[in-house]
Amino acid sequence: MGEIGKKNINLVTFFKNISSYLRGSNISLLLALVGFLLFALSQPAFAMLMESFVRALDGEFVDNLYVIPVACISIALMRGIGSYFGNYYMSKVSASVIHLVRCDLFSNIIQLPIRFFDNNKSGRLVSLFTYNTNLMVTATTQSLTTIIREGLTVIALIFYLLFISVKLTMIFVLLGPPIALAIIWIGKKIKRHGYNIQSSVAELNHIASEAFLGIRQVKSSVNENKTSQKFQNISMISKKALLKLEKVSAIYTPFMQVMVIIVMAMVMYIVLLSRGSLDSAQLIAYITAASLLPKPIRSLSAVHPQLLQAAVAADEVFKHISFSKEEDDGIIDNVSIKGDIVFDEVSFSYDDSKKILDNINFNLKAGDSLAIVGSSGGGKSTLVNLIPRFYLPQSGEIKIDGININEFKLNFLRDNMAIVSQNIMLFNDSIKNNISYGFSCASDEDIFRASKLAHLDDFVSSLSDGFETIVGENGVTLSGGQRQRIAIARAILSNAKILILDEATSALDNESEAKIQSALNFIMKDRTTIIIAHRLTTIENSNQIIVIEDGKIIEQGAHNELLNKNGSYSRMIRRDFKI
Repeated sequence: MGEIGKKNINLVTFFKNISSYLRGSNISLLLALVGFLLFALSQPAFAMLMESFVRALDGEFVDNLYVIPVACISIALMRGIGSYFGNYYMSKVSASVIHLVRCDLFSNIIQLPIRFFDNNKSGRLVSLFTYNTNLMVTATTQSLTTIIREGLTVIALIFYLLFISVKLTMIFVLLGPPIALAIIWIGKKIKRHGYNIQSSVAELNHIASEAFLGIRQVKSSVNENKTSQKFQNISMISKKALLKLEKVSAIYTPFMQVMVIIVMAMVMYIVLLSRGSLDSAQLIAYITAASLLPKPIRSLSAVHPQLLQAAVAADEVFKHISFSKEEDDGIIDNVSIKGDIVFDEVSFSYDDSKKILDNINFNLKAGDSLAIVGSSGGGKSTLVNLIPRFYLPQSGEIKIDGININEFKLNFLRDNMAIVSQNIMLFNDSIKNNISYGFSCASDEDIFRASKLAHLDDFVSSLSDGFETIVGENGVTLSGGQRQRIAIARAILSNAKILILDEATSALDNESEAKIQSALNFIMKDRTTIIIAHRLTTIENSNQIIVIEDGKIIEQGAHNELLNKNGSYSRMIRRDFKI
């Protein structure tokens, strides 16, 4: 993780990115500015009050002494109202920016290619929303609050001090060089530690997410202690990085305080030397105003490291927002899909090294079915993933109805396909909503019909809440067969012309399979179907079968034809099904 800290952070780029999300909050920013201006003006107003108070002690304002307490209360009210408006409206800006950034981030990530998700852990992506976005926006708005409020305060006090004495005020220039050196030094440290914290928090999220999703596997393998130890190790790395960051920050603040006090001591000494040129009331006012300066100066000096933390967090956020979305140069979306599928010299590899698919050729007529068989890792799932353009082949063409699939608009292409895989994804929602996922216009009648055809109705009718039953995270309350029947009901509801079944009956027992096979036969009728299966009943009824080994088609034909060849298919069928 040490290498992460070497990234270059450009605050100008950071502000440019974040400012685009502030445009809709102009009124809130203006009200916050007005509030902080009132707060800032209350500071020199208090110094002026002290001057008036001293003059009143010397006998002035004898007939209007009530002005002093009234002015004191007025200044307090001005300060309080200004602080309220400033802080509230800056919080409003912060909430708005967090909302907009999160929505943009989620919207862009969800439209990235499948390959991106293959290469990025889900926990690390979640941390962009839970850690990076919050830190980025919160630190930025806190910094802006400090810059505006304390910056206006310093300006107001400096102008007041210059009004009283230019010579004394120039002493504060001595703060410049040491502050600049401190900021440069602290900046380098914070960038490195900030990236290390970000990386470790992302890893923590990933480990926790993975453990919770796979809790049954963790417990069944008695792996709780090992998983906890793994989490503790990463948490310790995060803790050490955080402590290093806090150590640097802890040194920074007292250093700045000492520098300010040294300058204050010098100012007080020069004030004492200059007591002949200013009267007592002016000297008291000057010391009062000068004593109000250290706090806003200290606050301003802490802004740079805070902004660097925000910029470190923002770097990953805006990088993911700027990623190119899934490629879609297609223009066709108004044709009637029949379902002819052609693979012409198609080759594919994930990393441009070993070919996962090598020179795949087949022609599947509309309404026919194709079974793909072969050993695990041979490329069967990769092949079907090319059809909805989850991945793009390195060479060759895939055509539907004689049209290269790249010419179809992506949404149109996928709308004409229904995919049922062995890894069923269900949402923590009702059975009804899981069946109709992606089909918001589906009527209850359509959903119930699809459910009946998928042999779900008997199971659903036994539940107290029926179709409104919540299935739990990823359908945890259901059996594997029940989850797959929901997925098949979803495919029936889609009424798509192309059907892809990737081990769609793998989680079914023999009784469930017998029920579901009739449903599959129904939805396969008049639909082009590509099946990855190990069950003989599914394979032997297919119009065409291809055998894939190491990414190549080694045999191709109908069931009986391939059995009679006594080749790889025949040996596999006799071995697996003992026929």
